[in-house]
Amino acid sequence: MSRVKICGIKTLAEASLVHRAGAWAMGEVFAPSRRRIEVDQAAAINRELSGAILKVGVFVNEELDTIKYIIRSCGLDMVQLHGDETPELLAEIELPVIKAFSVTGPVDPDYVRRWRPFAYLFDTAINGSSGGSGRSFNWDYLQAVQDWPNLILAGGLNSDNVAVAIRRLRPMAVDVSSGVELTGGGKDPLKIEQFMQQVKTAEYNQG
Repeated sequence: MSRVKICGIKTLAEASLVHRAGAWAMGEVFAPSRRRIEVDQAAAINRELSGAILKVGVFVNEELDTIKYIIRSCGLDMVQLHGDETPELLAEIELPVIKAFSVTGPVDPDYVRRWRPFAYLFDTAINGSSGGSGRSFNWDYLQAVQDWPNLILAGGLNSDNVAVAIRRLRPMAVDVSSGVELTGGGKDPLKIEQFMQQVKTAEYNQG
């Protein structure tokens, strides 16, 4: 089954929910966002969960010293960089790194190979946003990289389209945030259940 990362976790209840649902990882946003979580809150949540689920800290153009401080304080397992971070910065981070790229057209594999992350995440490019827009992009833009074994697909995924995405691209993982949220914010247990079921359905249909 494709791995599932659920991003924008802000409470212990949400973290426990995504763990019980069978998610591979949860994302905690430390960048300006309506889903931003404070360091002390994330640290408390992660102490409770211990090793139950991978804890991914999401950053946008953050200083290296701050990233390292939050890694230590929150017991993070992985880092996701969602800004204009350089390949050199990735090399300074001691944890596995997911490097996110905002897709505006066909992805140039030679360009993104300049970074050497644990995984490449491709998301929708929206002016003024670094992710979590709830909008998808043209998956044809990933043609040159879609066979890579460490591809993570994000951008507007929900229970209506995730099975199609998995059957078409066969990514290492899918990343969802707004697609499993309540209208007023916060994670929706029913939407998470439906999303996870569609991921399983897609894998079953692949044989």
